[in-house]
Amino acid sequence: MSEIGLFVPCYMDELWPQAAIAATRLLEALGHRVVIRNPVCCGQVLSNSGDEAGAKAVSQLWAREHADLDLVLILSASCTGFLQRECSSPPIREFCAWMEEFGPERYPRPLPRRFAYHASCSSQRETQTAAATRSLLGRIEGLQLQEAAPRDECCGFGGSFATKHPQLSVRMGQDRLACLLQGKELDGVVSADLSCLLHLRGIAAPELRMCHVAELLWEACDG
Repeated sequence: MSEIGLFVPCYMDELWPQAAIAATRLLEALGHRVVIRNPVCCGQVLSNSGDEAGAKAVSQLWAREHADLDLVLILSASCTGFLQRECSSPPIREFCAWMEEFGPERYPRPLPRRFAYHASCSSQRETQTAAATRSLLGRIEGLQLQEAAPRDECCGFGGSFATKHPQLSVRMGQDRLACLLQGKELDGVVSADLSCLLHLRGIAAPELRMCHVAELLWEACDG
């Protein structure tokens, strides 16, 4: 049994822990021992707000907390990109990209559902893991993925952008949701970045499910 670190972003720990629980169960089902360290921010929020010195200090604290691990998987492309820039160790991978490379080729339980896939800006431009996430979701039998048109449009969250420009952020979210749904009835929206999902959830109809990739994968494992 190998040991793998799992970093749960601050907002996921507080607002959407079911995604972290699903990811943990997936890794354990693959035979890994999952290590989750004391909650500590990666520092990205400070960087987005212009406090580079504070961001550096917090990212170094994060690195010390995880220094003894051979690998840390991160449940967010934006946190992954930030930490890969700031920390030379430990080795860091975005969760979905790692699962696409080392996870199962197929998942045992079919999910006959229709979801729109939202690829975050970070997953497309920084970590470049969006294609791996599409491939990973394609291993779930019965799952129909609808791509946004256009694919690369921002949802409007953008970290501190949403608090500094709330009206523009909401309008961008409305536009992105329309691009995702394309006037069709879907079961939900799936993404590897929870911050985007939280933003879109505040705009979408309450019956439209917002779902992290790890949650769908665990359901497809008969979870």
